[in-house]
Amino acid sequence: MTALRENTIIPINYIERKPDSSFYRVVGKGVTVEFLVGFIDDPNWTVEQICEGWGLTPAEVHAAWSFYYDHKAEIDENRRRSREFYETLPDIREHLERKRREREAKNSGE
Repeated sequence: MTALRENTIIPINYIERKPDSSFYRVVGKGVTVEFLVGFIDDPNWTVEQICEGWGLTPAEVHAAWSFYYDHKAEIDENRRRSREFYETLPDIREHLERKRREREAKNSGE
């Protein structure tokens, strides 16, 4: 009689989340899954270009995308909150221009 053998499940450990963060990152790289998701359907960026641009391996990029599909609701929510946060920030050009005008007005009044 042949004994039944169990399959061995092999985890792929490319993704981490730091204790003080709600964002998932590629281990040791600092590149977030949330960021890489933006490239999934972008025809202007190949996996090779992403790897070259951010110092990743194809396995890390695909692991991030795979992880996204398993945690889509949570990561989409993180991305939504990030967009909302950045939309509340002032446009840096407007801010710098306002500061320049204030400085000029102060200097001309002296």
